[in-house]
Amino acid sequence: MNKTIHKDLLLGIDIGTTGTKCSFYNFKGEKISSGYQEYRMIHPQNDWTEQDPLRWWQAVKENIQLCIDVDNIDTKRVACIGVSSTNAVMLMGKNKVIYNGVGLHDQRAKEQENWLKEHIGDEKAFKITGNNIVKGSFALPTLRWFIDNRPDLIEETEKFLIPNGFIIKKLTDEYSIDRPRSGLTLMNDLNNGGWSSEIIELAQIPEDILPPIFNSYEIVGEVTKRAAKSTGLCEGTPVCAGAIDTISASLASGVIAPGDAAITIGSSGRVCQVNNKPYFKNKVLSTPYAFDNLYAAVQTTDNAGISLKWFRDTFGKVVFQDALNAGISIYEQMNRLCAKSQPQSPIIFLPYLSGEKSPIWNPNARGVFFGISLTSSYSDFIRAIMEGVAFSIKHCIENLMDEHEQSQDTPVPIGGGIANSDIWCQIFADVLQRPVIQLATEETETLGDIIIAASAVGINDIKPDFGKVLAKKGKIKTPSVALKDLYEEKFTKYKELYTQVKHIYVN
Repeated sequence: MNKTIHKDLLLGIDIGTTGTKCSFYNFKGEKISSGYQEYRMIHPQNDWTEQDPLRWWQAVKENIQLCIDVDNIDTKRVACIGVSSTNAVMLMGKNKVIYNGVGLHDQRAKEQENWLKEHIGDEKAFKITGNNIVKGSFALPTLRWFIDNRPDLIEETEKFLIPNGFIIKKLTDEYSIDRPRSGLTLMNDLNNGGWSSEIIELAQIPEDILPPIFNSYEIVGEVTKRAAKSTGLCEGTPVCAGAIDTISASLASGVIAPGDAAITIGSSGRVCQVNNKPYFKNKVLSTPYAFDNLYAAVQTTDNAGISLKWFRDTFGKVVFQDALNAGISIYEQMNRLCAKSQPQSPIIFLPYLSGEKSPIWNPNARGVFFGISLTSSYSDFIRAIMEGVAFSIKHCIENLMDEHEQSQDTPVPIGGGIANSDIWCQIFADVLQRPVIQLATEETETLGDIIIAASAVGINDIKPDFGKVLAKKGKIKTPSVALKDLYEEKFTKYKELYTQVKHIYVN
């Protein structure tokens, strides 16, 4: 603690699918300064989705410099840094990036998924890892794709990394993977928390490319002189291993005790519940949590907030000028338009724009607007997107939670970008027919990062249950009982619609 005695800030870094955020917090959990850089995904071929790791690093540097320049942040005050990230698999060679990060939407590894099912088997993989063999969600099929198609790149590879591991490497020059993320590689042993030698041998993965596993709250290394010069951070600042963005977000939402659950809606949608023993549920992502003796069960949808972003980018010119004239963001304008549409609107949206993971696990699925008529308005389409994402999460919750695990009267925290939208949070409450807590901050990932970082260096002001304290400051959205039957009927149609069209998706 000697190194942190005169320090009073923490830094959370989150590497997202479409952007990177860096935020400085004080020991009260108050955000002091923040920077955000957006970027586009890369699609070299149809169904391929990649990200440039150097763009992540550039975004981190620009964000930190922005905070220094605009808010006069003194980085010598930073006690510790926590880093979270989305899922992407990249190859790192000696001081160079060998290949882009292959993102969670990527569908290239179909043959490798089948090969793994043949050589390992779903039953064995599930028994050891707690997860099913699926491409995109896990590192293993992607690594097999590189072995099969680009063995030359594997020969150059020192370690495979996930985005937060890459940023930690750039900051500290140390390789790492956090334990929660290692649990979602299909190469772990869920019961003991380490790499599974049996899976690795059967999958024929070179063991030397696996990074060392760290608990989320363990210090991986310190900011190097070179990284300090690049970023403006103080040399010697400790950096902990961090966590999956979902884990960090759930922690910031108050998920810390067995039975706790939270919803996070960013680019993707996530439902996370924790317990004191490993989950072994079919079609549910199972992994260790950020703190000892806790395990997470996660249901993740690929196209939540990104569905609205797609609609914004594709059709947003229609309302952009109105937003500009009103002096508000285009998203706030879309919220206002949504409010003009009624729940009785017949349009139903299947948010499967790039396939879907939970709960249907169909990479070939695609988005559908159903029920369009000559009276359908722009506002109706916005409402349909918001409702469709809520239906998707409701579908996930049905698969994840047993009815006895949480009372329908227990408010569920909801965070991520959706926390900025009163109407979307209300739609969630009405669709789920349970109260939701609209968290006071939408920035749950970086907040979770600093909760982990505080534990890493023993800051007693911020304990692991800090998110529960902050969640009490959120707004309660109470479901409309009058809409219960209507939304039950629409949800039934939502599920039936997928059942009716799934056979015509291209294989």
